This record gives sequence, C-alpha cells and structure tokens, in this order.
Amino acid sequence: MNTTVQEPLLRVDELVKTFREGPLVLRAVNDISFEVFPGETVGLVGESGCGKTTAARSILRLTEPTSGHVYFEGTDLTELSSRKMRAQRRHLQMVFQDPDTSLNPRFSVRRTLAEPVQLHRLVDKENLQERLLETMSRVNLDPEFLGRYPHQLSEGQKQRVGVARAIITEPKFVALDEPTSSLDMSVRVHMIALLLRLQEELGMTYIFISHDLSAVRALCNRVMVMYLGRIVESGPTNEIFDRPLHHYTRALLSAIPIPDPTARRQRILLKGEPPSLFEVPKGCAFHERCPDAQTGCPETRPILRDVGGGHLVACDRF
Repeated sequence: MNTTVQEPLLRVDELVKTFREGPLVLRAVNDISFEVFPGETVGLVGESGCGKTTAARSILRLTEPTSGHVYFEGTDLTELSSRKMRAQRRHLQMVFQDPDTSLNPRFSVRRTLAEPVQLHRLVDKENLQERLLETMSRVNLDPEFLGRYPHQLSEGQKQRVGVARAIITEPKFVALDEPTSSLDMSVRVHMIALLLRLQEELGMTYIFISHDLSAVRALCNRVMVMYLGRIVESGPTNEIFDRPLHHYTRALLSAIPIPDPTARRQRILLKGEPPSLFEVPKGCAFHERCPDAQTGCPETRPILRDVGGGHLVACDRF
C-alpha cells in the first residue's frame, strides 16, 4: 500500500493519559504520536501494563485523554462535545479482549447487535432483520444464534458476536484489543482469517493490540512497540520482525515460539523489572534494563528517529 499519496485516516498527536491516586500520578500513556492510513492494520505490542489498551480507549474517547489530540478524517475528536462524539462512534468501534465482560449477559445476540443500529438510526424497523442476518453471515454465525444469550455460546462464538457488534455499523476504524487472547490456537487461526476477510470486504482500518506476535505478523502492515506508555520502535512489520533495533523489541521477539521443534532461538532475558508507572524516568525509561545504556540515557529522553524506510526507533545509539 502506498501511503505517501494518502492522508491519514487517524492522527494521534502527543497523546497523554494519566491517573491520579492521591498525590501520585500514574502515566499510562506518556506522549505518543503516530498516524494510521486507510486500509492499514497497525499492531500495538508490548508487555502487560505498558499502556496499549489505555491508548486505544483514549483514542476512541472511551477514556478521556488527559492531553493531546486525536484527528479522525481531519476532525479533532478531543474537541468534540459528547453529542458530536456520539455521532462519530458509528465510524469508530472497538472489539474488546474479554467477551464475557463486554457482552451483557441479559441481552440476546439479537438485542446486542440491534442496539447500535437503532442508536445510530442506520436502518428502519422493516430493514433491521436484514441487517442482522447480513452481519451474522459476515462473521460465520448461523441465524439461529440471534435468539441465544452469551452463556449459551462458546468462547469463539462470543468473540464473533463481539466482532459482529463492532462491524454492524460499518465503521471505518476498529480497535481490536486482544481479540484472540481468550481463544485456543485452532480458533485463533479462524479469527485472524475472519478479521482479514472483513477488512477486505468492508474496507476497514485496524489497530490490533496483541501479545500474540505471530498473529501480529500475520495481520499487520506496521507495528508499534510500547514500553512504559511510550512508543520505542515502529515500522513495517517485516522490518520490525527481521531487523529489530531497540533492545526491548529484540527481547519481545525472542520469546516467539518456533514451530520447528528442532530449531532454537536465543532467548533474550532483560535484567531487572520495569520502573513503576508512578515514577517513570525523565530520560530513557528503558535505560536501567538496557545492556548498552550510556551515561546520558537517564537524563535525555530519546525521540523516535527514522533510520530508513519508515523504521523509527527511540534510542540515541542510532
């Protein structure tokens, strides 16, 4: 895909999300900026607690950002009133990690899917059933499932309902928050294939949050790596996987299982633990765990630099 002649569908500028606990400030998302172009899938990866989900929720204003701007098709979402933001939500959807908590146990599948259609007044009553059946077909669920409740569904079926709820409004942008994490391996493969097909059919743009780096490689055009609320490396997927530069990225990728039982990969184990999000270092947040830390790293925060071909890394060694 040639992004040089396109305007970004989504642009995030200096996004910050903090939480206060008494006098302490937790920096969950710490000044991130990036663009997502139409039709792309951008992966967002990193350890648990690095800020991936909070970033996605802040972009969609499911959680209000502390500062920064999010532009969707040129409109600054952070400046919109609640009423105007509601009008945008049909174009901005999210598939949540755990369908057991994101699906209302008292709602049938029919009511779960009908609610966003009715909220945004997308079709009249006479055409609602057709929209429901079409969406069920898109996610490979039999129409009889419309009458079922979450407890009557398997994990894979529940996650397909979550996907159906997100796509029934025909959104332009979908944040996928660990959509395969609750599924066993065989079902994960089918879910990834489904997401790829839906993107092609509906022309959607994704941010894909996942710990499953094999799924990230299969699904994503570009990858962003987060550490302690900051993006430390980003670039085309093959470039990141084949030529990781940041030591944190190298450690993450070294943990990917290899299908060949006779093959061995050198596992990179980082020293120490990540600093507390309440006390993020003012310089490089990774310096205490980095084998190549320099004397200036604790004081100087590295910026993302393009080292060629859209491969960006936040490290002063490059």
